[in-house]
Amino acid sequence: MNERYANENITKFFSDEYKLELWQKTEFAVMSARVELGLMSRRDCETIITVLKNNPIDIEWWKRRDKEIHHDLNAFIDERVRHLEPRLHQFFHKNITSYDTEEPAFARVLIEAANVIEPLNSNLKNALVILATKYRYTIMNARTHGQEAELQSFGSRVLSWLADYRVAEDALILSLKNLYFSKLSGAIGKYGSLDPEIEKIALNILGFKPYIGATQIMPRILYAPIAQSLSNLVSVLDKIAGDIRLAARSGRPIMQEPFQKKQKGSSAMPQKKNTIRTEQVEGMARMARGYSSMISENIKTWEERAIEQSSVERVAWPDLFHVTAQALKVMELILSGLKVYPDNMLQEIYESRGVYASSEAKEFLKEAGLSHEDAYRIVQLACFNVFEPSEERLALRGNISDSFFYAGKLLKKIGQIPQEEIISIEGFIPMANLHVSDNLDATPETVDEYNKLLKKVFISSKAVEKWHTLFTPEFLLRNEEFLYQSTELRIEEIFE
Repeated sequence: MNERYANENITKFFSDEYKLELWQKTEFAVMSARVELGLMSRRDCETIITVLKNNPIDIEWWKRRDKEIHHDLNAFIDERVRHLEPRLHQFFHKNITSYDTEEPAFARVLIEAANVIEPLNSNLKNALVILATKYRYTIMNARTHGQEAELQSFGSRVLSWLADYRVAEDALILSLKNLYFSKLSGAIGKYGSLDPEIEKIALNILGFKPYIGATQIMPRILYAPIAQSLSNLVSVLDKIAGDIRLAARSGRPIMQEPFQKKQKGSSAMPQKKNTIRTEQVEGMARMARGYSSMISENIKTWEERAIEQSSVERVAWPDLFHVTAQALKVMELILSGLKVYPDNMLQEIYESRGVYASSEAKEFLKEAGLSHEDAYRIVQLACFNVFEPSEERLALRGNISDSFFYAGKLLKKIGQIPQEEIISIEGFIPMANLHVSDNLDATPETVDEYNKLLKKVFISSKAVEKWHTLFTPEFLLRNEEFLYQSTELRIEEIFE
């Protein structure tokens, strides 16, 4: 992994030094199992272990031997037994195959790497909970299909992020259970000259249980869900990052990732605050999905063993853990330092002209006796009406420049147009002053009928009072508390 994105602990766990250390532990466990079953003398076992511990693995010797014989496990055996008297060679790597030595070690590496991810998960959840709590009553426009929808609190959006993340984390935790199975069942998994009791005892020493049904290797279907879970976890971070990037677009951003005082956003344009961290998270997610796909391809193996999976696992697994750790680290940094602009959120709501309550308005008119179609079309037409541009802006909209000089004149002219009055459907609909719109197939006669219906609805002061209530945050978000009540226990768990 490029050192820019590498995690120090993950680098350690996937290092050759750590791998060979684990291989040796497997060999020691097998000999210890033989001693327990009376198949080897305790003295010989202790002698081998003592000699080898006193002669650390020479990584460079091992690498040179691997280049000569093109088999890293046999090179490891050669490096180890060279320190033993010939009489003891028979007990080292006795009646087992390469992947009997390697599989428990491989599973242990994945366990250790997953342990690096766990505290990063906790840090991220803490950051999300803090945001959700802080912005519990900060209102904003929700969006569907990129369009203004209904009101929500920013805190509730964060709760949605947290809910997604918990699903991904729970799936990862469940998938990791597969790592506590391994094998020591010989060259094709049918035990050959290896007593299954040796496997059971040796794996127990190493912290594993036997997987019944292995071939020469453990079936990779056990590990593919782990890769998929890691990928899904980073994809959730990608979704959060995407939401933040959309909200940070220039004009009137409602939130931005942290930007340090000495930071530069662009080499050419000093005004830029580029969303480099959230963009990096998206890049990490692309890599994670790629590595996950590679690892899933390893499920297919020719008969009892082929070696296609080996090269993939040497690259894909460490890199997948690296990008997961990096994405978690970066996203926690983003969320912990997130710049939130409630004033811009409020301005956006104000300029949305009350359409955030259009659904409630429609239901109100239906309850007042209007048909579903009339209620829907009246509110729809009102929304179109309140967003219609002024005559001056319409004139500019249809004035297509034929030169940049003329475009400059239009630019000055747009600045001279008086600020448009913001009219909300809250006040506009009770006025019963709907008018024909180019955006809706409604004749003047139909619109007149709509206005007559509205006059009847709002003749009562009680109806008008109830109508205005529909546009208040306390009414529209009256049920949002349920989200917090439903997640309260889990939030407390995070802070325990």
